[in-house]
Amino acid sequence: MPRRLLPVCLLCLLLLSALSGCARIGVRPVSINDRAGQLERNALNSDRPSERTLRFLRQRDLEATLAADPETMLRGLDGEARAERDREAVFALAELCYVQATHSKSDPEKAAMYYLSSAVYAYLYLFDTAFKPTLDIYHPYSRQAMEFYNRSLANYVLYARDADLAYAKGRELPWLMGRVRLAERRSELTFSPDEVESYHLAYEFEVKGLSPQQVRLGIGVPIAVVRRPSEGEVGSAAERFIPKVRQTYAASLFLRFSPAASKNKYGALVYDADLEIHDPMKTDVLEVAGARVPMEIDLTTPLAFMMQNSPEPNGLEGMMNPAAWEKYTRLYMLQPYDPDKIPVVFVHGLMSAPTTWAPMFNGLMGDPELRARYQFWYFRYPTGNPMLFSAAALRASLEEVRHAFDPGGQNPNFNAMVVVGHSMGGLLTKTLVLDSGDALWANVSKKKLEDLPLSPDDRTVLRDALYFTHRPYVSRVVFISTPHRGSELALGVIANIGRALISLPLTVLKPLGAVTAALVRSAHAGGNSAIGSGRLPTGIDSLSPKNPSLKTLAELPMTVPYHSIIGDEKKADTPGGTDGVVPYWSSHLDGAVSEKIVHSGHSAQDHPLAIREVRRILLEHLAAHPAH
Repeated sequence: MPRRLLPVCLLCLLLLSALSGCARIGVRPVSINDRAGQLERNALNSDRPSERTLRFLRQRDLEATLAADPETMLRGLDGEARAERDREAVFALAELCYVQATHSKSDPEKAAMYYLSSAVYAYLYLFDTAFKPTLDIYHPYSRQAMEFYNRSLANYVLYARDADLAYAKGRELPWLMGRVRLAERRSELTFSPDEVESYHLAYEFEVKGLSPQQVRLGIGVPIAVVRRPSEGEVGSAAERFIPKVRQTYAASLFLRFSPAASKNKYGALVYDADLEIHDPMKTDVLEVAGARVPMEIDLTTPLAFMMQNSPEPNGLEGMMNPAAWEKYTRLYMLQPYDPDKIPVVFVHGLMSAPTTWAPMFNGLMGDPELRARYQFWYFRYPTGNPMLFSAAALRASLEEVRHAFDPGGQNPNFNAMVVVGHSMGGLLTKTLVLDSGDALWANVSKKKLEDLPLSPDDRTVLRDALYFTHRPYVSRVVFISTPHRGSELALGVIANIGRALISLPLTVLKPLGAVTAALVRSAHAGGNSAIGSGRLPTGIDSLSPKNPSLKTLAELPMTVPYHSIIGDEKKADTPGGTDGVVPYWSSHLDGAVSEKIVHSGHSAQDHPLAIREVRRILLEHLAAHPAH
């Protein structure tokens, strides 16, 4: 080819290449997961807008403008969205403001402005019926809009907390097109906002040790509200049953914008907004613009937060040194008393503490039907004391609650109480549904209690422990790994060592010592080997298969329906094994309404199938006690 023709050929090739752009159109193979990832990418899971929003910008040739002057471009897009009532444009604004917020981290105030703007636009997309087309609640973009609202509001709350920006009625907060003016503050929590010590977003934490995490997606920001503990016994009757720790409550924040914006004297758009704090134990659906919207809920994170920051004393101390726990012995409530809900009381076992019920609480509160109808309480007691003394304390504490909240005994919910006991706690629970008569005292002496030379106080303590009738408000009980006939571990060397290390408190030593001395003096020390030998019984003795009181309790008939959940180390659903502490022959009850054996050690209350069984029992209980 002549040299002078080469430039001409190259020019022709370039022209042909430019004119044949369609020749580059085609496809290339990719994996399904990669393609799905491209379509699902958005500002929530990457640093770029979604393909949907990028397409929206390209159709209007706005990408370059967004890069050069984002705020001006977004303001112009706001005008277009309002003029054309374009819901698609509102979604793009929500996402693009979120992107700008994440790109503005070095300027917290500017980032906060964009986060608030994203929340405003997401709210308009979801709830403003003036925009077209009509919202499709089943479209995945509706869920994305909720996420933009939730995450944007959450980030704004973090900014407000760091900047010490408290709620004040009338306070104006800047957003892209003007101001958001705070209007009313409404709270479903039972205490004043002034009592809030701190608040934390559930999104800030990863939960460890509690599974599954009880989270339900919806709209709103789940938080953990820490309430300042009250001092002493002051306050209402309800305060006596709230743990003296930094109580942490689950809540969900929702910022409700006014249906339409007004304009201030500068022409800026102003939305009024109510700050709402909802209690997920009372509410799980929000009414917004005539629609019922599920509220986002996280119940596990606040529970785990409280347990980490307000740990319970070690259960070993409660066994070895009962006196240290005496002032804490009582019934406590996870939430303030609610007369419209049925109480479920949990009683822990030997060398344990209320924290043993955390997985159970977590599992049960995750069920919306149970949350709506039940309130969860627990009883804390020093397990080194003789079981019958602890059982008397349980009955006294329940009577105290009854007197405080239902003295007339007319509340059908209180009268439908369910009690769940684990291990020794099951034995305490059993005394709530038995009538002892003289049967227990007969194991101590043939002489009447009234005839022994005892002080009135000592006689009262012994009578409360050994003479009792069933509690009329307890209508169902559940036993988990309960040694109704004792455990042989209470007879071994380890038990003897533990027994020797237990230091009984004076409140137990005095009446036991007095009755022992009186029986010896009266030569009527018969029927109780511990008293007869001069050795005072402890919580460990209460679990001995040789304990006559245990045998007596096993023979007395219960007055309400009862259920058994039994652990087996080696197998499930087959009678005859052991959980390593309590054998089947001790935990089985012939008259139980139901019996569930789970593949578990002695801590069967942690097993997911045991939690599920308690859930089933509670739902069955609701059928017999409909809401009033």
